[in-house]
Amino acid sequence: MTAQVQLSPLGIFLGLVFLAAMTYLFLWMFRVPPALPQAVAQVRRSVTAIRKILVPVIEAVSSARAVELASRMGEAQKAELILAFVVEVPLTLALGTPLPKVEAHGEEVLKNAAQIAAQHRLPVQQRMIRHRQAADGILQLARDEDVDAIILGAGLKRRTIPSDIGRTAAEVLRRAPCEVIVDRAAVPA
Repeated sequence: MTAQVQLSPLGIFLGLVFLAAMTYLFLWMFRVPPALPQAVAQVRRSVTAIRKILVPVIEAVSSARAVELASRMGEAQKAELILAFVVEVPLTLALGTPLPKVEAHGEEVLKNAAQIAAQHRLPVQQRMIRHRQAADGILQLARDEDVDAIILGAGLKRRTIPSDIGRTAAEVLRRAPCEVIVDRAAVPA
C-alpha cells in the first residue's frame, strides 16, 4: 500500500513562513557589524578604562548630581567611587585642630552621597580630608589614590560671568593629574 501525501494550502503557507523566518534569522546572526572609526573606538575605550572616580561633595544639589553622574558613568565597568569632603581649616588654626560642627556636617554629607552611589551597587570609599584649601585637598587625594577621573558639581549660584565656575573647580581643572568633568546645572532664571 502506498500512502498519498496531500498538500494543503495552509501547510504550504506555514512552511514558507517558517523558511523565511529561519533564513532571516541566519542572515541576521552571521552579518558582520559595521566597523567603528578608530577615533570612536578610542574614545569608547578611554571611557570604559575609568575604574576609579573621585567626587568631592558638599551639601548641595550640584554635589548630589555629580555623585549620580559618576555612578552612572562608572556603572558599566563597576568603577570605584571615592567620595570626599574637604574640611577647610583656616590658616589661624593648626591643621589638626578639631572642628566638630564641620566634621559632623561632613559625615552627614558623605552618608547622603554614599546612599546615592549605593543605588548603583558600586564600591564606595568615603574620605574626610583636612586641608587649607579645598582644591589642594582634592588634588592631593586624586594623586594619592591615582584616580582616573574627578567629577565636580558646580554650584547654581548666579555668577557675574556665566562661564565662572568657581575658584575650587577652576583650580582643579587647571592642575588635575587626570580627567576632570564639571557638571554645572542651568542657572534658574
